[in-house]
Amino acid sequence: MNVFRKWDRKAASRVHAFAAISQTISRRIADAYGRSAPVIYPPVDVERFRPNKHREDFYITVSRLVPHKRMDIIVQAFAKLHLPLLVIGEGHELARLQSMATHNIKFLGYESDEKVSEYLGIARAFVSASEEDFGIAIVEAQAAGCPVIAYGKGGALETVIDGETGMFFPEQSVQSMIEAVSRFEHMASNFNTDAIKQKAQKFSKARFKEEFRTFVDG
Repeated sequence: MNVFRKWDRKAASRVHAFAAISQTISRRIADAYGRSAPVIYPPVDVERFRPNKHREDFYITVSRLVPHKRMDIIVQAFAKLHLPLLVIGEGHELARLQSMATHNIKFLGYESDEKVSEYLGIARAFVSASEEDFGIAIVEAQAAGCPVIAYGKGGALETVIDGETGMFFPEQSVQSMIEAVSRFEHMASNFNTDAIKQKAQKFSKARFKEEFRTFVDG
């Protein structure tokens, strides 16, 4: 690894300029290479979502079913909460997660972008337990007017406004998520669908193109 690190630092020194998808990644670039990296948030297709003011009673998560996404925390938490949860996504963790699930948890597998948009537009809240570099799905949920309950670390801290567009839980654990969902149940009426969607507009494709063009021209 020492040989690889030396090669990596030498290669990085030839990069003209770095840009990062979040403050989290910008700090990692500074730590690894001693280089500054302005943040240009990735483009999200926020325009394709149509929020519905009438939210249904189910929670939702959209993710690859792989270990680092910590879907096990979500499944175990909702197995104890007995609240309806839809899981959209595929991956080799499916069988293990199904073995933890109770009747209130439904695994839908792959769904089209149109179907995902439809579900996000009516879901009670979106849940995420992973530490994201940025978190496209978290922003898509907000573009659909869906409050987000997320692990309070990484990119989510830059895309979710605590108490306005969602809320955080402090530990990557089943109990921490249960407590956050329980708090949300008592304050769900405080979240405004239109306000959540409006906050997500800052991550639009048009904004990305403008900021990236300025970065390249600079």
